[in-house]
Amino acid sequence: MADDSVDKTHSESQIYLSTRDGDYGLSFETVVLKGLAADGGLFLPHKVPIVADWRSWKDLSYADLAFRIFRLYISSCEIPGDDLKSIIDRSYSTFRAKDVTPLVHLQDNNLYLLELFHGPSYSFKDCALQFLGNLFEYFLVRKNRGKEGKGGFTEALGL
Repeated sequence: MADDSVDKTHSESQIYLSTRDGDYGLSFETVVLKGLAADGGLFLPHKVPIVADWRSWKDLSYADLAFRIFRLYISSCEIPGDDLKSIIDRSYSTFRAKDVTPLVHLQDNNLYLLELFHGPSYSFKDCALQFLGNLFEYFLVRKNRGKEGKGGFTEALGL
């Protein structure tokens, strides 16, 4: 079943469907909170965007690159830009490496190693799960906002 509100406010890469054709036309928030589709499929964007200027992204920081990529798949109607930047910053600020996932040149060869172990649990999984946990928090705080009082995302988190 489709989310009625996504058609006018979302690009095709910001609308999600199931790999098994059961669910379609869903928002990013819906698929994050659902996890798996009811038909057992995985969610993916209706269309993968083509980024013509991707070469200009090569010198961006991890956080800025994450923002550019996530913005392709998350409508600003669902997560405004400042909130998305805040979620990204909170997700990766606990990593021990300044570059989050440093690319290390190995000796004199043309070999490089991407270090994915600088997160809180020393696991590559931190790269995704730190962000996912903060998304859950963001969406759940927003869903419960009217139940305990007023305030936005950053106020609810005491920021």
